[in-house]
Amino acid sequence: MVAPRPYKLKCPCGYSKIVALKSDVLSPADLMAVSSTCPKCGKAMQKVPLGLFGQIFRMFQK
Repeated sequence: MVAPRPYKLKCPCGYSKIVALKSDVLSPADLMAVSSTCPKCGKAMQKVPLGLFGQIFRMFQK
């Protein structure tokens, strides 16, 4: 199993979340995590690369 690179989903309303899948095999929970609809306003979020700060923050979430 190969884990895909983490990325960030960002909404125009200001909400964002980091998506970091554990493997290339998706479970139902993974499908919910990659949903590109904002839970705050219901609009579509844009996929953006994870910046340096996001990568550092991600290391401390494990």
